[in-house]
Amino acid sequence: MLGIVDETYSDALTGPELDAMSDGDLRKAVLTHNVFARASPQNKIRIVKALQAEGQISGMTGDGVNDAPALRAADMGVAMGKEGTDVAREAAEMILADDNFATIVTAVREGRVVWDNLRKILLVNTPINNAQGLSVLFGLLCGLSEEPLSSIQVLYSNLICAVTLGFVCAIEPAEMGIMTMPPRRIGKRLIGRYLFLRIVIGTICLVACVVGSVFWAQSLGYNQKMMRAQAFNVLGFGAISVTLSARFAYNSSFNKRLFTGNPFCWYAIAIVSVLQVTLTYIPGLNNKVFSMEDMTGSQWGIVALFM
Repeated sequence: MLGIVDETYSDALTGPELDAMSDGDLRKAVLTHNVFARASPQNKIRIVKALQAEGQISGMTGDGVNDAPALRAADMGVAMGKEGTDVAREAAEMILADDNFATIVTAVREGRVVWDNLRKILLVNTPINNAQGLSVLFGLLCGLSEEPLSSIQVLYSNLICAVTLGFVCAIEPAEMGIMTMPPRRIGKRLIGRYLFLRIVIGTICLVACVVGSVFWAQSLGYNQKMMRAQAFNVLGFGAISVTLSARFAYNSSFNKRLFTGNPFCWYAIAIVSVLQVTLTYIPGLNNKVFSMEDMTGSQWGIVALFM
């Protein structure tokens, strides 16, 4: 009924049987048995160490003093908050305030959400911040006579655009299937190869779109300030596209959850969009402060195309 014993692993081992086993035999036994009965404190810590030796992530629950060594040795020690002893609570990484085992699942789920959202924030902020400087660098290297982005535009993108859009991923709800994923390996880096590749691709796309849009505007005969307005808005609205993609780590971003999963996403997008348009057209602010001029309809078409 509980699913602890199944047809594949139907046997149980008792404490005396564990005492008679060598460490090598125990390492094999922990992979083929789900139930260990009448286990002593020594048996428990041996089981934990055997699982770890086989590369497994081990969790241990307990409430008594005799559970403390195994709680400390396990990758995740969980002690009871109501009935547990002080020694058990000190040895554990997690304390169940309600002594309800179902709470462990909720805690694991929340922990995975926090980990995923940290990675998503990096996936949003890093390409945006990289693109600010690299667009200027590659624009000059490719033959532009002046920087495609002014210093105040770069500062705005860094402090306002990236922070506002990064906030979206900070409060992103759990993705579907998050609890079907295997545990992270111990020592896993926050930025792994997959995330690093997504950051690189996002940076390249943003830089290419910003620099490419400036050259396109130049070919249409627009002046320097209008080209800066072009680069500024391609960067801002391109950052929105990066954010929409970054919201999903396991699933495709082309699904209905893109529109319904996180309402704060669209609040942030609305704020960034309004600010982009406002800064582009307010007289004095656009020209004197941000070193750009009003954009034409053709330029907005370029922004939509590169977005």
